[in-house]
Amino acid sequence: MAEDAIDEAMIRIARLAATMPAARRETNMSAIVGQEAMAKVANALAAAGEVRQLLTDAHLALTVTQKEVGLGTRMFGAGVKPASAKLVDGGSNDLSGQAPFAKAG
Repeated sequence: MAEDAIDEAMIRIARLAATMPAARRETNMSAIVGQEAMAKVANALAAAGEVRQLLTDAHLALTVTQKEVGLGTRMFGAGVKPASAKLVDGGSNDLSGQAPFAKAG
């Protein structure tokens, strides 16, 4: 799943971000040493966070699409969806009593 891949990337970037200042301190180098690289790693972590947000937003938006095309509730992948996960339009997956869209023929 894309979200899992981004999570893994964020974990690895965060480990790198933690290792760099620790190595600088252990070698008694000036804070100036490697600052540009450290800033780029910090930006990479922030960018990965933005990508993760976009993916989760897309996931929730697809729930709206699911309703619009008449598909019932489906769950794929691991994990429990938190109660705070809201649909973009405040809709619901409850399709009881609704007829699905007609298929194009």
